[in-house]
Amino acid sequence: MATNRKAIAPEPLRTEYDDVENSAVFAAEKPGIETVVDDDDYWGEVVLDLYTKFSSAAYKPIVIGLVLSVPASIFVFYVFISSSFSNIIAFAAFVIALFYVGVSMGILGWILAQPTGTRAMKEVADPIREGSEGFFITQYGTIFKLAFLSSIGLFFIYAIREPVPGSRLNDYLTTTQQAVITSLSFLIGANCSAIAGYAGIWVSVRANVRVAACSGSDYNKAIQLCFRGGAFAAIINVALAIAGISFLYLCLSFHFYNTLPNRNPPIEDIPILLVGFGFGASFVAMFAQLGGGIFTKAADVGADLIGKVEVGIPEDDARNPAVIADLVGDNVGDCAGQCADLFESISAEILSAMILGGAMSNQAGFSFEQKAGFILFPMMVHSLDLTVSTIGVFFVGTKPGHPSTNSNYGPLEDPLNVLKRGYYVSLILAMLGLFWICRTFLFVQALPNAYLFFFAAACVGVVVSFLFVMITQYYTDYTYGPVQSIAYSS
Repeated sequence: MATNRKAIAPEPLRTEYDDVENSAVFAAEKPGIETVVDDDDYWGEVVLDLYTKFSSAAYKPIVIGLVLSVPASIFVFYVFISSSFSNIIAFAAFVIALFYVGVSMGILGWILAQPTGTRAMKEVADPIREGSEGFFITQYGTIFKLAFLSSIGLFFIYAIREPVPGSRLNDYLTTTQQAVITSLSFLIGANCSAIAGYAGIWVSVRANVRVAACSGSDYNKAIQLCFRGGAFAAIINVALAIAGISFLYLCLSFHFYNTLPNRNPPIEDIPILLVGFGFGASFVAMFAQLGGGIFTKAADVGADLIGKVEVGIPEDDARNPAVIADLVGDNVGDCAGQCADLFESISAEILSAMILGGAMSNQAGFSFEQKAGFILFPMMVHSLDLTVSTIGVFFVGTKPGHPSTNSNYGPLEDPLNVLKRGYYVSLILAMLGLFWICRTFLFVQALPNAYLFFFAAACVGVVVSFLFVMITQYYTDYTYGPVQSIAYSS
């Protein structure tokens, strides 16, 4: 039986979301009103508790000791374990990556220490968090099963092939052993990619509500929360890529040294054995982005069609259940999927550059130490990336406060200008660091000025990235002509 359906605009509903006494501004202005804190987030509480302890004066010597342990552990490795330039650099990259995982945990602790807002905010944020994490577990459970089956297929593909004629790897590993290494590196890459994706979604669903809680009372803290939430996920991404590749590199290098201790191992072939790591990362990223992207688009269209068109609920209104689903999809697709994709891009970039460096240095007849420099150059560049980017994060900030709470505050600073301050600091430090790395790792005695050409190429990349930012801003910012002309035409 057909029914006559028509759009019915809902009556204005007065809910606790509309209550000014539940707003972030009111809570900030009234010291007697406390914001609600997370009481059902076990791991968040663990991180927050550790951050609180290590932020105290009593733990300051321990923090200093952890910082000094990075160069100390590298020195101990050099003295007692291996004096090979190749192994020292790989171990240094591994230790630096682990150190910045710890730094990212400190950033996460600072984020979690901020107020979560009112109960009304949490009643919207909690379903988004629960839905995002539930979707992630379901999605990645399927991905892991497919990844395991793919690793078995990859093993048989490598196991049945003929040994590569003339390859020095045949002296150290059988075809079956090479197949096992490729398969294991595939699984390790897939797991690291999943962890990177989970880090992105884990911090996003916790930082978002804190940004909302601070945005009405402190503009500076709201911007820093947004940016440091992204920085946490980015640092975890790069650190996991470096740690995973350097760990596998060290394991293979030690195996080579133990197999034939009196010969320099074929380190130029190690990156070829690690291509499975990049394949595993790419496998997870592909499914993560597709699954999350399709889900969020379906929920977004559903929210618009039913909520806005048929019922008349405003866009992104919490009374529309599809809005919660849409935001769940945003977290899973844009945060988890994007982080997994970024991890895959970084891993593939490092491995491909290592393979090219090994092939070039081997073809040029370089010495063992020179080969190590060209092969491990990409890992040291990304270790520099961790350092300069983390420093730049702490230069992102503006004047604390908010016009709604301080009549003398003045106009709000353009958030892009705030972010670009940290970007400029990172650019300057990157140029200085790249010069030192090119001079140290790409120096060839027969061509003493060759490293300057490599440094010039690196400078071109830095300048191009800067131009991308400026050009994108010009064509997308409402303060410039292109966007203004479009607005005028409409």
